[in-house]
Amino acid sequence: MKTTRKAKVASPKVTSLKARVTEIAQKAEQLDKFTSSAWSAEVYKMSPKEAQLILLERNCNKGIDATNRNLKPRNVKFLGRAISEGSWKRHAGNIKFDVTGTMIDGQHRLNAIAQSNEDVEVILEKGCDKGTTQAIDQGDNRTLTHAVQFGGELGKITPAQVGWMTLRTVGVLRSLYDVDGKVVPEGTLSERSKGYSARLVVDTFNNNKAALMYLYGNRSSKKGYSRPAVLSPITSFMTRNPEKGKEFYNEFIGASLNKSESNAARMLAKHLDTVNEKKANGEALSLGIYSSRGYDEMVYWYKQTLRAIEAFENGENIRYAL
Repeated sequence: MKTTRKAKVASPKVTSLKARVTEIAQKAEQLDKFTSSAWSAEVYKMSPKEAQLILLERNCNKGIDATNRNLKPRNVKFLGRAISEGSWKRHAGNIKFDVTGTMIDGQHRLNAIAQSNEDVEVILEKGCDKGTTQAIDQGDNRTLTHAVQFGGELGKITPAQVGWMTLRTVGVLRSLYDVDGKVVPEGTLSERSKGYSARLVVDTFNNNKAALMYLYGNRSSKKGYSRPAVLSPITSFMTRNPEKGKEFYNEFIGASLNKSESNAARMLAKHLDTVNEKKANGEALSLGIYSSRGYDEMVYWYKQTLRAIEAFENGENIRYAL
């Protein structure tokens, strides 16, 4: 009787090993394009899958041989919003690989791309010297003031003016959104001021430009009168109602011809003067606004200014007590 041989079936272990070898070979082939012995740069469309592969296989941010700093999730969110808002600029930061193919700069950008659903154009640098890491980000970083200076509708104003107005612009933003883009409750402030996208700051500046220019041109030298916590709500008020906003501000700084000392703007100014005087005399004050950082004077003045604006619009008087 003739016997038939059974076909050999590869064991699961062999199949698994072959699949793994194939996977490794495919990864190596995909990553080879980022390795070069000579320096070069090009515009490259990076896919989320490629970004994820580089982060898994070619990123070194741990231990003594680390080539990248520890990841900061806030920075990744910041860049992710730039991608989703369409304000991503490929030249805003290059993705760099050294001569061994190790990624030495760009892990925050790659994490943002990996978490997005779209291919993103970047400037890709290959073949960088292995010592390049120490030179990266040692110069001055671009700030939000730079963003407003280069992206705002400014005309001829000085860098000092731009810096002054940028601080008040961020104050306006904090009353609208937190750094993750969520709307903050009315009458409150985002607890963090760092992390807003440059595009959002520039847009907010341009939307409030007339008010900010007016406030800067008529700023008071009195202590505390130009603090962002006070001027940010006044900026928003002046943008919403230019005539009434200017009237409130001029009453507040004492530039109005109106001699009444009982309106809400003047009472806010008196309260500010009283607090300054008590502080100068060494009196301990608890201004009563508690946040995760403790008693927060900035939040206090923001809320008191809002209160004064509301009373002023309604023609009501206001009283402050310490």
